[in-house]
Order: sequence, then structure tokens, then C-alpha cells
Amino acid sequence: MTTKTSRLADENNTLREQLTPDNKKYYEDLLLYMRTRAVLKDSAVIEQELLTILTDIIAAQQDGVAAVDYFGKQPQETADDILAEIPNHWVNMVKMVGAVLAGYFLITAIPSLTLPSTPVDIGTLLLTGVYFTLAALGIVTYVGRTTYQKQHQWGRWGWVVRWLAACVLIAPGFLLTFFLKTPWRIYLPGLIGIALISILLIALAVVFWRQDDKMMWAPFVPIVVMMALIGIVTRVQAWQTFLLKTTPGRIGLAGGLVVALLLFYGLIWRMLRRAKD
Repeated sequence: MTTKTSRLADENNTLREQLTPDNKKYYEDLLLYMRTRAVLKDSAVIEQELLTILTDIIAAQQDGVAAVDYFGKQPQETADDILAEIPNHWVNMVKMVGAVLAGYFLITAIPSLTLPSTPVDIGTLLLTGVYFTLAALGIVTYVGRTTYQKQHQWGRWGWVVRWLAACVLIAPGFLLTFFLKTPWRIYLPGLIGIALISILLIALAVVFWRQDDKMMWAPFVPIVVMMALIGIVTRVQAWQTFLLKTTPGRIGLAGGLVVALLLFYGLIWRMLRRAKD
């Protein structure tokens, strides 16, 4: 998100707390529909339209008028009319796809550099990144199209079916990661690997620091940092033999990963606990 888009979204989040439960449900369905159906639109324009609608609903609420009475019982049609008036913004689409790919590479690059004896498959990273990007766009499109649809005939089992469908959609990406091998494989030992890991770690730290909701990403920090440390120390020539070829060294590396996983689950538990409270 750009600075302007982020500012509008933050203002929207603050004002939305003024809505009554019924009005909030009505508006958040509309918000979800417009955001997921506006992939090709200018996100700043969409957020401005959503903020305008929200302020109108709040004003009507203060006059005792419900959102459904003020905005109508067919919000999808009104939203479609608004979206139709906003021209497509292909630059926004390119930026979004680029951001998703960049995020994927930043997240997966450090794990792929953990052991110096394992090559980094640039081709696999690229192809899986493209696949996951397309899968994410497909999920977003599905959410937008089904926001105002009635519950499927599966009823209460609908969420299970959707979850299984999402798993089926995402699974090929993981299969590509494990089984696809391309000629674009490079080894990054020694100082080259250490330098690249350090650069990636700094880039991830900057991205994390710029996030408004750091708690959502905090559980992943221990794992990424531990993998980066393992990738660095196993590339130090004086430590390689001990860490990679002796039992105490391997136990130490495995212990580090276990600690990182425990911190991951602990932070997840804390985050869920705070959300529940």
C-alpha cells in the first residue's frame, strides 16, 4: 500500500468502530467485496470511496437510519456501479504482483540458504513464486465473487469444503518446491552466502519494521532469524566441520531450530490469546 492508501485504510479502521453491530456487518461485507473485486483498480481511489460510504453510513446512523435502509438492500449492485466508474489501473496490478513475488522471495530465500552444501534453485523459486501469486489472486477473486452469495448447499460443512479446496490449490506450489529441479542452480558458500543472507535479513527487518500490525508477523521472526544464523555460522570455514559433520554440532543446529519453533508456537498462542481477550 502507498502512504495515502495506508492512511485512508487506517482512518477507515478507526471510524468503523463507531458502527453498530448490524451496520458494521453490512459495511464490512461491502468493504470486503469492493477490495477483492478491485484488483485492477487504483487502491487509493477505492479506499477513498469506501471512506466516503462509511462517513455517510455513520451520519445516517446518528440520525437513527440503519445502513441497509440508507444504502439499500442490494449493496452489491451499488458497489458494482461504483467500481464500473473507476478505470482499470494496470500499474497497480503490476505493483501488487511484484510485491507478492518480492515478499515470497524474501521469505523463502533465507530458508533455501540455510545449508551451504545445498544449492539455491533460482528457477524453482521463480516458478513457485509465480504459482503462489496466481493462487493468491484466484483466492482473492473467489472471495470477492462469493461475498454476497447465499450459503452453499453444503451448509455448515461449507467452510470445510472451502478449506480443502484451498489446500488442493496451494499443494502444487509445495510439490514444485520439493520435486522441481531446474538448471538454474547455484551454490553460495563462504562470504558470498553470508553477505547475501545478511542483506536479505536486513531487507526483511526493514519490511517488518514498516508493518503497522507487527504482532501478526512476529511469530515468524524467530524462525527466520534462526535459519539466517544457521546459514551464516555453517559458512564460517572454522566451524563447518564441527557443525555439519559431528553429532554435537548437528544436535546444536537441530536444537536451535526447535527453540525457534517453540518461540513460533508461543507467539502464535499469545497472539490468539490477545485476539480472544
